[in-house]
Amino acid sequence: MSLSAGRPSKNVKDQLALSDVTDSPKKTVRVNFNLDEDKHIALKRYALESRKTVTELLTEMIEEKLVER
Repeated sequence: MSLSAGRPSKNVKDQLALSDVTDSPKKTVRVNFNLDEDKHIALKRYALESRKTVTELLTEMIEEKLVER
C-alpha cells in the first residue's frame, strides 16, 4: 500500500455528503426602483417600527400580492 496526498474521506464513495442532502440556495436578483423621498422615509420608519429590514418588508409585501393573484 502506498501513501498518497489528499483527504482520506474523499476516497469513500458510498457515503452521502452534506451537499447531497441539503437544498441548494435559491439565486437572488437585485431589484432597483425610484421612490418618492417622503415614501422612502415612511418605509424606513415602518421597517424600524416592525423591527425588520426594508428588504424583508418588501419581500413579504410582494409575496402577499403574488399569493392574492
